[in-house]
Amino acid sequence: MLLGLVAFVVYLVYFVGVGSLFQLLSQLDLQRYSFFYSIAIAALVASVVFDSMIWHSLLEGLKVKLSIKKVVLYNWIGNFVEMVIPCQTVCGEVTRLYLAKKETKQNVGATAAPIITSRILSTMVYTSGLLMGSLVLVITRQSLPSFLVGTLLTVAVGSIGMISAVLLLALKEGAADKLVSVAMFFTKIIKKSSIKQEEKKEQLRASLYSFTEAFQTYKRNPVLLVKPTFFAVLAWLSILLVYLMVFYSLDFTAITLVDLALVYCVASTVETVTAGFPVGAVEITMISLYSVLGVPLVIAGAATTLIRLLTFWVQVIAGYPIFHLTGLKHLLKGGFTRSLTD
Repeated sequence: MLLGLVAFVVYLVYFVGVGSLFQLLSQLDLQRYSFFYSIAIAALVASVVFDSMIWHSLLEGLKVKLSIKKVVLYNWIGNFVEMVIPCQTVCGEVTRLYLAKKETKQNVGATAAPIITSRILSTMVYTSGLLMGSLVLVITRQSLPSFLVGTLLTVAVGSIGMISAVLLLALKEGAADKLVSVAMFFTKIIKKSSIKQEEKKEQLRASLYSFTEAFQTYKRNPVLLVKPTFFAVLAWLSILLVYLMVFYSLDFTAITLVDLALVYCVASTVETVTAGFPVGAVEITMISLYSVLGVPLVIAGAATTLIRLLTFWVQVIAGYPIFHLTGLKHLLKGGFTRSLTD
C-alpha cells in the first residue's frame, strides 16, 4: 500500500500537477462540496449494507440463520482483509466463510455456496452494466481508443469465464469428483501419509457435495435468487452514486452514469489483478480512463483521490479496529485455513 501510495503521489505531482489540484480545491463552494460528499459517504454505507443483504438473503434461502448485523460486520471485515492482504477477493471470501462457519456451525460447502453465489450475482450485475454501458458508449460516441475497447472486452470475457467455471463446478454432475481427484493427485506429491490423504479426501468430497447441493437448491427454486439480485443491483447503483456525488461535489456534472459504470468495472478488475498493489495501479487507471472520457485531468485527479479515500481508505481505517476488537488477528497468520479444515 505504501509503495502504491508513493507511486500515486508521484503520478499526481508529475502528470496532474499538485498546484492545479490545490487551486481547484481552494475554489470549491464548501457548502456544495459538503452536501454532495456527505451523500457520497451515505451511499458508501448503503453499498456495504446492500452487498451484505445479498449474502443474507442467500443464507435465508438455505435456512441458515445469521443475523443481518453480523452479516454486515463479517462483510466489512472481509472487505478489510481483501484490501490489506495481497490475494484480493480470495482472502476476503475465505474470511467470510470462516466467520459464517464459526457462527452457524454449518459445514464448509453449505456456508460457501451463499458467499460464492453472492459474488457471482454481483459480478453478473456489473458485467451486464459494463456490456450495456459499452454499447451505449459506442453508439453515442464517434470513436473510442482501441485500448479502451480491448480493456472493456477483456474485463467482460474474464468475468463471464469466471462465472461459467464456478457454475460448471456447482451444477455439472461429476465435476466435484473430478476436482477431488485432481486435488488429491497434487496432495500425494506433497504428502505421503495415505491415512491422512483419505481423511482429507472424504472431507473435501463432503464439502463439495454440500456445496453443489446448495447450488442445486437455488437451481430448483430460482425465486430464491430474485431478492439477492435486486440487492446486487442496489449495491452497484450505490457505488455509482458514490462516484457521481464526488464529481458533483467538485462542481463537475458533465459525466454520466454510463461513464462511471465503465470506470468502476475496469478499476475493480485492475484492483483484483494487481492484488499485491491495491493502491497506485487502480488510481492511475481511473484517472487515465476519466481523461479518455473527456474529464479534465485535474478534475479526474481530484475525483479519483476523493473516491478512493472513501472506497478504500475509509474501509481500511474503519475495518482495522473492528478486526482487532473481534479477536481475529490470527486470521492474518493463517488461522482460518486450520479452522476450515477442522
